[in-house]
Amino acid sequence: MREREGAGRSRFVGDERGVSVAVGYVLTLAIGAVLLSGVVVGIGGVVDSQTDRVVRGNLEVTGQTAVANLESADRLARASAVDHPSGGAGSATVSVAVDLPTRIAGRPYRISVDDEAVTLRTRDPEIAVEIPHAATLTVEESSVRGGPIRVRYDGADGSGLEVTER
Repeated sequence: MREREGAGRSRFVGDERGVSVAVGYVLTLAIGAVLLSGVVVGIGGVVDSQTDRVVRGNLEVTGQTAVANLESADRLARASAVDHPSGGAGSATVSVAVDLPTRIAGRPYRISVDDEAVTLRTRDPEIAVEIPHAATLTVEESSVRGGPIRVRYDGADGSGLEVTER
């Protein structure tokens, strides 16, 4: 009888079928995880580049709106100077309210204005768009948060166009 037991054990020593199922399952999960992480990393790069393009496009559109309103305020202020050439008590005040979005693609931004251009900038992603303007009056240098702004000119104090938050 001992001979039979010894012979029976030796018959199963080389058999690894039970292990191959478990190893196959683990290998399948590992390969699936590697493929999934590769897809996530690949799509992440595409999403980031699309986000950059969307942010840049929206900054350009918003900047064009700001520039158009700055130039409108400039024209109105110059027209008021023609109507009141003496600059006395009848000097006009011009104020143009501009409704700009508070966020672009879900991100806050800043608007910087100077004598030459309007610059809109985000931090994440770090993008800056500069749009030149054709205002002939002096533009006071300023930087405001993105959102509703006001372009103001006061003919009585002789200052230039001023951009402030509303």
